[in-house]
Amino acid sequence: MLTFLFSCLFLILNSALISKLMPPLESAPGLLGRAGVNQAVLFVGPVILIFLEWWLVDLVVALLTPRQQPESRDADRETRDAR
Repeated sequence: MLTFLFSCLFLILNSALISKLMPPLESAPGLLGRAGVNQAVLFVGPVILIFLEWWLVDLVVALLTPRQQPESRDADRETRDAR
């Protein structure tokens, strides 16, 4: 449930960010001046950013989580097997 709520929050923030960064259709340069391309960027941009944000969350969690030494993992496995 928490992942769902964070994803919704990310999607709302990403949509606002992409909408703010996109130039108005009349003054957009090159391909962004086409309505279809503009709509595609407005739709796909926030979704791509969600994947990027969750990748960063996973990276930070992996960096901040202490890693077990191989000996302690083997000892944990033996303890579980003994039960």
